[in-house]
Amino acid sequence: MATNTDLRERRLVQRLLAYWRDLAPEGRLPAAHGIQPADLADLWPACFILDIGGPKPVFAYVGALHVAHHGRDLSGRPTEEAGVGTLLGRSVEYLDEVLSLKVPITYGGTFTGADGEPVAYRSILLPLSDDGEAIDGILGGANCRLDEFK
Repeated sequence: MATNTDLRERRLVQRLLAYWRDLAPEGRLPAAHGIQPADLADLWPACFILDIGGPKPVFAYVGALHVAHHGRDLSGRPTEEAGVGTLLGRSVEYLDEVLSLKVPITYGGTFTGADGEPVAYRSILLPLSDDGEAIDGILGGANCRLDEFK
C-alpha cells in the first residue's frame, strides 16, 4: 500500500498520515479493520489504537515502545491511565479536538516528563470509522528521542 515516497519518509507522523489517506475511501474515514500491522511493521511499536465506542476512550492496542515506557501494557485501560508526563498521556490530550473536527491532528514539541526532564516528541491522532462517517476509533502514533526515556 505504501508508495516509494512513503517508504523513504522516516517521520512517524508523515508516514502514518500517508497510510491513513491510502486506507480512506474517497470523502470518508477509513475503518479500523483495514489497518494491517504488517504494513506498518517498523512503526507499529510506536502506534496505539483507541476504542471510543464506550463511555470513556480505551486503549485497544498499545505498541511495544509505549509498553516499555510505562512498564505495563495499557491495552483495555482508559486513556486517563496513561498519566501526565508520559508520551502516551501527552499524545491523547488532544483527542477531543480530533473528535470535534473529524480530521487527523498532529502535535509536537517539548513537555516535561514524569521525571522532570524535557521530552521532545511528535504525535498524531487519526480518526477511524466503521461506517465511514461516525468516529468509533483512533489510530495514534507517538515517538520521541529514545535517549530521553529515563
